[in-house]
Amino acid sequence: MTSSELLASSPPAPPLLFGAATQAGLAYLSFRHPKYFWALMTVGLSASGVPAWRRLRTRPQPASIRWLGLGLLAGAAGYGITSVGATVAARLPLGRRSLRRLRECSESVPRPVAAVLVIPAAVGEELFWRESVLGNRIGTTANSQLRQLRNSTLAYAAVQAGSFQPLPPIGALLLGWGAGWIRLRSGSIWPAVAAHLVYSELCLVAPGLPQPQAKHPG
Repeated sequence: MTSSELLASSPPAPPLLFGAATQAGLAYLSFRHPKYFWALMTVGLSASGVPAWRRLRTRPQPASIRWLGLGLLAGAAGYGITSVGATVAARLPLGRRSLRRLRECSESVPRPVAAVLVIPAAVGEELFWRESVLGNRIGTTANSQLRQLRNSTLAYAAVQAGSFQPLPPIGALLLGWGAGWIRLRSGSIWPAVAAHLVYSELCLVAPGLPQPQAKHPG
């Protein structure tokens, strides 16, 4: 699928293109310099969600306990799928390198600090992708919604590919589709935020993704 096909149904506004390009740059820099991972991603992703946050102050989009619970379960299920995928990836040289780099990034600050920094980063990322990008382009038909969900998820994964690591864009496909579906079905951003928070806390803080076992001489 070409970029023109992705954008044909509803071309994004320049601020959204700028935001996506900025996030791609952040993904590259944060994985290139793991010790700055949390500083770059937390500040950058939090800032990207500011425009949507301002709109939500006038339209807070309340969500039911049922949808919030489904978001929490979806985040945990997404972690389980990602964890299984990481176990398979750990058998491949490229997968092992990517997992080691993810660990370097996630462990660049103490885990209690990382657990706090995940919150503004995940909220900002959801506000950008599932509210500013997807929420502003919700069509009136099921086919239109499915098309917008597909386009926004592929764009999200393409931005994560800026990390030049194979695992983040794969995780973005899973998270983007799941959180996007919840956003569309619930009519609220908050269940999607709940899913993203749980997913990120489990993947990046504790228990984390499976890591390749060090080989010891026999």
